[in-house]
Amino acid sequence: MRTAESLGAEERVFLAAYLRHLARVDDPAYQAELTRLNEEIDTGKKFTLDQVERLHETLKAQGL
Repeated sequence: MRTAESLGAEERVFLAAYLRHLARVDDPAYQAELTRLNEEIDTGKKFTLDQVERLHETLKAQGL
């Protein structure tokens, strides 16, 4: 098993997001939010690649 210190910056961002998800996965409010977001996607609300890239850059700048 590799330690977090040995990971690259992008891998650490992914690890931080994954750990945040694990910390909230059993929270009913978080589950409801995920369900709501999935329903939006199912009804056709999608994001462009440009929107996703901008969001990624914003989160990256915040260290998330």
